[in-house]
Amino acid sequence: MKMKKLIAKIAKLFNPAYSLVYTDARGLTQMYTITKSKHINEFGNSKEGRPVVGFRAHCYNRGEVRPFRYDRIVSLNKA
Repeated sequence: MKMKKLIAKIAKLFNPAYSLVYTDARGLTQMYTITKSKHINEFGNSKEGRPVVGFRAHCYNRGEVRPFRYDRIVSLNKA
């Protein structure tokens, strides 16, 4: 049992989680737990003519990588 906790703590050091409060396009605000975003995972929107509008990160709630737009983030804190 103690070994599992130690492994979990070590894993958090190398891959920290973040709590993200996010409002989607429909106006629904929810909290997600995500991995740390990286500059290489940013994306743009050619329809808006903007080279960077958000980033992709693994979402623990959905169990997959998903996009998040910067203009829809309410708060982002280290978990």
